Amino acid sequence: MNSTLALIINVPTLFLLYILTYFTQALSGKRQFYGISLNSDYFNKDEFKNLDKKYKLFTTIGFIISLILELASIYIFKAYVTSSILPMLAFCLYSFFVYINIHNKVKSLKSELSLNIYDLDLEKTKVILDTEFIQEKNKIVKKYSLLFTIPIIVATLVGIYVLSNYKSIPDTIPTHWGPSGNADAFADKSFIKILAIVGMMIGLGVVIYISSISSLKTRAKLSINSIDNSKKAHLHYLNMFGFTFLVLNIGCEVLFIDILIATMNASSVNPLILWPTTIIIILTAIYQMYLYYKSPNKSKNAVYSIDDDDSLWIFGCIYNNPDDPSLFVNKRFGAGWTVNIGTIKGKIFFILPFIIVLFSLALI
Repeated sequence: MNSTLALIINVPTLFLLYILTYFTQALSGKRQFYGISLNSDYFNKDEFKNLDKKYKLFTTIGFIISLILELASIYIFKAYVTSSILPMLAFCLYSFFVYINIHNKVKSLKSELSLNIYDLDLEKTKVILDTEFIQEKNKIVKKYSLLFTIPIIVATLVGIYVLSNYKSIPDTIPTHWGPSGNADAFADKSFIKILAIVGMMIGLGVVIYISSISSLKTRAKLSINSIDNSKKAHLHYLNMFGFTFLVLNIGCEVLFIDILIATMNASSVNPLILWPTTIIIILTAIYQMYLYYKSPNKSKNAVYSIDDDDSLWIFGCIYNNPDDPSLFVNKRFGAGWTVNIGTIKGKIFFILPFIIVLFSLALI
């Protein structure tokens, strides 16, 4: 990698990260404000608007500092690999602490204002249980549960094929590929290394599968204003989420398989697979973020449920409720879903991806 290539790849990535962070609250819907449950009628109250402006100001300052660090890494220190990791990691950590600071201030402000204002919190409506709706939802979940297994099965078969042909693999194998698809780092072949790559590919595929299914199973919050329209909207968005998850699953497994085949043949990664697949994954993720933004679960009129309780959240972003069987719930700050660490399966799933990656890297 040279300075021009590092600049072309890293700076736009950092800028995209900044944009997503800057508009995170806008993606969070009309039920929580910086991780705190709040009647959206008060989002534009001066006190809350000022805190939103502070978050965006400090986020922008952090971006400028990270950009300077990025440029220094590229042009002064010539540390191209570092430039693709350190500035973005620093910006993410900085943004997290900025969020925590604003979150605590919103929490204190809500507590202070609630002494005189009695409708600051979300209206605690009754949970709506509709068996017909639940059956329709379960049909969609089952359909995609079957479809999601296809890429994992294919990846597993490829992994078995590679392991069964271990003796035909060259003695030196690539371990990293550049943006052009050419290998730029190598290591001596060993069965443990090949097994680690196969294990990481299948393991991460399983994690993606569980994440996708658990996200589709998250609690649906029907609108109290129009039950029928709300049910139709929920089922539509659930189908769309299922489709985007399927595309993401297939895309990730295609990349994994391409890397595994390149490792087996000690060759380059096919750029005709690498770049189109990467672009499809990015565009699908962006579209899924849009779907999440429009999700009925995030609307002001969605019914109140147990995960709307502030006391069950750590810093408004970590859900900790042993009494809720849900593995995943909707995020309060940002787009997507987060795991419920209050349950044993939630704790296991929370640390599992880290264990898989660290174990695989240790073996390699």
